[in-house]
Amino acid sequence: MAMGLRLYQRNLLDRVQNALVSDPKVRLMMQLPTGGGKTIIAGALLKDRLADGRRKAVWLTHRKELTKQTQTMLTKAGVSAIPNVRWTPGEGAPAMAGGVVILMAQKVSLQTARREVWNRYRSTDLMIVDEGHHAAAEGWKRAICQWPGPVVGMTATPWRLSEKEGFDHLFDKLICGPQVAELQADGWLCQANVLMPKPEEIIRGGKITAGDYVESGIEQANSDHPDIMTAGALRFWQTHAAERQTIVYAISQNHARNLNAVFNDAGIPAAVLLSNTPPDERANAVESFGRGAVRVLINVAIATEGFDLPDASCIVITRPTMSLSLYLQMIGRGLRPKPDGGDCIILDLAGNAVTHGLPEEKREWSLEPRGEETAGEAPVVWCEKCLTASHSASHNCRQCGAPFGKDCDRCGKWRAWKHWQFENHCGDAHRLVCDLCHIDAHIEAHLPVLPPLDKPVDSCDDGGMIPDGDFEIDDDLAGRLADLFRELLETERKAIVGRDDARRIELRQLIEERESVLKDNAKQYALFNEHIASLPESERPADPIQEGRMLVKYVDGLHSELADWRRELAELESRPVNKRAIFNSARSKAMHLFRKAAIDYPPEDDEDGRPPPPPYGWHKLSELGDIVSEKGWRPLAGLKPSDLQFPNGNKKISSWKEMYTSVVELLFKETPLSPDDIPRELKKFFRPEEWRAPQGYLKTTKLPNGLFLVTALDAGSMVFRSCRFIRACGKDPAQFQVQLR
Repeated sequence: MAMGLRLYQRNLLDRVQNALVSDPKVRLMMQLPTGGGKTIIAGALLKDRLADGRRKAVWLTHRKELTKQTQTMLTKAGVSAIPNVRWTPGEGAPAMAGGVVILMAQKVSLQTARREVWNRYRSTDLMIVDEGHHAAAEGWKRAICQWPGPVVGMTATPWRLSEKEGFDHLFDKLICGPQVAELQADGWLCQANVLMPKPEEIIRGGKITAGDYVESGIEQANSDHPDIMTAGALRFWQTHAAERQTIVYAISQNHARNLNAVFNDAGIPAAVLLSNTPPDERANAVESFGRGAVRVLINVAIATEGFDLPDASCIVITRPTMSLSLYLQMIGRGLRPKPDGGDCIILDLAGNAVTHGLPEEKREWSLEPRGEETAGEAPVVWCEKCLTASHSASHNCRQCGAPFGKDCDRCGKWRAWKHWQFENHCGDAHRLVCDLCHIDAHIEAHLPVLPPLDKPVDSCDDGGMIPDGDFEIDDDLAGRLADLFRELLETERKAIVGRDDARRIELRQLIEERESVLKDNAKQYALFNEHIASLPESERPADPIQEGRMLVKYVDGLHSELADWRRELAELESRPVNKRAIFNSARSKAMHLFRKAAIDYPPEDDEDGRPPPPPYGWHKLSELGDIVSEKGWRPLAGLKPSDLQFPNGNKKISSWKEMYTSVVELLFKETPLSPDDIPRELKKFFRPEEWRAPQGYLKTTKLPNGLFLVTALDAGSMVFRSCRFIRACGKDPAQFQVQLR
């Protein structure tokens, strides 16, 4: 067991080592959030594996600046390492018995394309792939497939930008560490607060190529107000984070330089890091940032994957991205715990959280391809008062407490503001209710009911969404489902023809750009010169005559491609829309939601048919655990336990912490467990020694058997963990009851 590792790091290391023992040639991917310490775990793994002095290892990385950083880390772990070594021409990859050779993935990619390079390595040697989500690239894949031994890929995000790609063709097994929220709860990552500007001030994405926004497309999409990307970013930062050490992610190198100028002109010391920044200048900027002489450090993509930067308490993201990996890498730079116990502010100027969610969002990782993804409800809800993003299920803003909806006077259920669209239309004609109760409120008040479904649907019928033919809209879809059905029609239309719509838009843009090029000889020649520069030396024109012929052929190719685009666009625009399929699918979903609503929102009973638990009185611990699992900890907010009923008697208690420790102490008293006997799934809830926050706040409680239980948790977490302990010890949480006050 490696010493000096955190409990979850030791647990993850054990699982990796067990996988290597059970299958000596396994290719596994290890996932752990940014800041969780993947390289520290890898160092402990290599130290143990190379201890006999005979085995060898290779470490693949894709950034030159990371090679020296990795060597320093491995040296601290007691592992010998040689970084970025030169290869002797014609020979295989260098090797070091009992040590690690750190190689650039790009160099390995070139070498493996020409020959087998791992002739100095055996089936017992290990390959570590840093930032393993790049492993599906052709060169990386080739290097891994030629490797004779086991492979461990490390990443925070086993996720490919293309929806059709996964990692199951490269790796046999995925081992995941704790989620971001768990590391935050235990103090290993700090809390994060995401702020977004008003919708009209969000930096838009624009053109998409290879699954993500391109620099030129972003600039073009925001050309009507370009200062939003520079002066707007400065203003937003000055308003919300002016006193914080800040890392800014820019769109391009030019954008980074412009941002640097804007911040410095405003009297704010800023520096810029680019891929071509000289090493001494880069080191000086990082050192100045670390001691506070530089307040803002601006980069494009340098400070994302593995780059070692001093701590920042603010992250500014000006770049829109469709890549979940890039988004999490950017925000991960600010999540390391702060010496003062403070948080990190994420200024998401591009609204990426609307696509990817909050940093602490629970994410299910898999090696398998994700398949087709359909657009759903945004994972966050935005507060107009303080500009904070909260989880979409939140009833109130996590920062200022502003409501995102209210309880309906009729059904008693909390409904988001979007379910109150009739509130301003009825005035004082009846008491204000949510849209689901609107029909019933009209009936009770003897008011006219909404028109039949066919009229509102016809009024919003954009392009003939109702199928051709003589058919009747049945009464079941009338009334309260009218507006829902309109939304479902549009959702189903996008699901069925949305991809064609996107391709039509893309083709129109491509055709417009190509027509512009073909009307301008200077643009044609500029593109031709770029094409020539990309060719191998042997394929470039030898003289002006050959160059002229190649130019004619190149322009003909541009015309031919344009003709293909026009034919494809004509075919898409003439393709019939299956309106009946859209209507039937929307109707089916509407009826399903209507039937489900009858179950989910009964006036008296809960989902399983029993009355909802009152806020006070006795409750089975299993029931409280179900509430936490389904609704989070908020239903317990403001409630305190006063008595705890064990299967063999009662105990007076006064806090959730006391309830949690009392349950654990009872279980350990009945089933004495030493640190080595604790079930694996419970080990992460303990510390090997007393743990205090930097400000002195005690975050663990010592149990009679000498173990230190982590108790710096909210009410919901302690209820949830209590249930896990009880089940792990073979008991039923329903045997325990808690009286709330």
